[in-house]
Amino acid sequence: MGFTTLYLLWVIKPAVEPQVYTRYHWSGPAHNFFLPLAINFLAFWFLLTLLLFATRTPGRLRATVWVGLLSFTPWFVGQTLNALDLTSNPHQLNRLLFLLGILATLVMALLWRPSLAPRVERVIDKTSTVLVFAGLFGFFMLCQLGFRSWQASRLMDTFPLHAAATATIPPHRIIWIVLDELSYEQTYEHRLPGLKLPAFDSLATTATVFSQAQPFDIFTQNVLPGLFAGQPFDQIRPTPTEGLSVHNEATGKWHTFQQHDTVFNDALNAGYRTAVVGWYNPYCRILAAVVDSCYWAYRVPSNLMEPSNTLLSNTLGPIKLLTWRILGVAPGPVFFYFMNRLNIPLPKVFLRQSQIDDYMDLDARSQELLRDRSYGFVLLHLPIPHPWGIYDRRTGNFTTANSSSYSDNLALADKCLAGIRQTLEQTGQWDSSTVIVMGDHSWRTKQEWKTSGFWTHEDELASHGGQYDPRPAYIVKLPNQTTAARIDIPYHTVNTRKLFDAIMTRQINTPNDLATWAQTAH
Repeated sequence: MGFTTLYLLWVIKPAVEPQVYTRYHWSGPAHNFFLPLAINFLAFWFLLTLLLFATRTPGRLRATVWVGLLSFTPWFVGQTLNALDLTSNPHQLNRLLFLLGILATLVMALLWRPSLAPRVERVIDKTSTVLVFAGLFGFFMLCQLGFRSWQASRLMDTFPLHAAATATIPPHRIIWIVLDELSYEQTYEHRLPGLKLPAFDSLATTATVFSQAQPFDIFTQNVLPGLFAGQPFDQIRPTPTEGLSVHNEATGKWHTFQQHDTVFNDALNAGYRTAVVGWYNPYCRILAAVVDSCYWAYRVPSNLMEPSNTLLSNTLGPIKLLTWRILGVAPGPVFFYFMNRLNIPLPKVFLRQSQIDDYMDLDARSQELLRDRSYGFVLLHLPIPHPWGIYDRRTGNFTTANSSSYSDNLALADKCLAGIRQTLEQTGQWDSSTVIVMGDHSWRTKQEWKTSGFWTHEDELASHGGQYDPRPAYIVKLPNQTTAARIDIPYHTVNTRKLFDAIMTRQINTPNDLATWAQTAH
């Protein structure tokens, strides 16, 4: 148990850490997250127990096994420290630690002689004390795993949604489209030369474009709840017992996120049925009491496990990840040969494919929701143009290649917007609806992506060397609007809830009304 704990703490870390962010964003059932981790931990413990049981007799085999297990411990501890974000071991150091483990094991196996037995037994006796304490910690972690699983089964269960009394078709539909990480500068002001965005250009000719939108945070998990509540949240703290706690930047205080104090409750009070199709945030948990229809997805993996995978596939996920880390110490050609033969995707490929699957799923759900006119207040939150790059604008196809850039994803966002508009026009809803398209935050060049390993040469060109522009895109098309308008004064996006309230209560009907309202918004 001691060796298992030292070796596999990085595997169960997402399930037992006090912060529940990984579980908070897990869009599948709880058992599909916890059970694979428990199976891996217990199976490794069982196999290691059999190995040590078979080597109780002093001799070459016992010495080789023990020296091997002890020699590889620093490498496995390094994986845990990386997972805990306590250190970032360079690739060469990881390779050195692993090769030293192999070397020590081979030396003991080849140079063993009976006179070494007493020394080996003394080492085993002394390290066993440390391993006993590590084993006790491991038992504690297993108890934590069981307890967290029980807690999460309540947190991750499907919550009953609000049910409107009647399914009426509202005369005026409000469609709120959040395109994650949509930058105003890259969309309208200084887009990459040669990049064509016809849907965004067309929208700007019949809508009001805010050129100085000011976000209150740069992280989606803080921004969307803040937009719902109309408050500048800069931190969240999901808990398994109290739901979601949020920190208000203006007041400096923590409080429980109140579903009934959101724009969705305002919409219900105004007679609208509400619906959400969204990415990343667990909307169907944090808004269950105030939405009549809800779907959310987030497949980005933890330990190569995905919410939509089978239990068996998720059980194999950590094994594949460990195999990838072990093979990562080998030379490039050897690494890629075995990865291909074992059919293990590279982590970057896995991440990009997960986002592709999320986008395709959410785009299809969005189209379905748009055709159902009974929902009057609709939020669509889609995972584009948020990096990683998942699209090749030259071929018009999805891709997992490292060459895909933010500009490629921006072209995909344009294609998505065109599809949404086409659906609304075909169903006779575009002219009569309010459509708000916005980024939750801008493109986080130097904050997130420039040093992430996903940065491309085209990203460097588009961002002028990684310069950060904080302005998200923010476009409002009012019903029957046919002319372009601009608002160039600073506008704080935290006022989005107030904007929707003013639209729902008919205080804003024209671009002039919107401009006047924006001047007084605080």
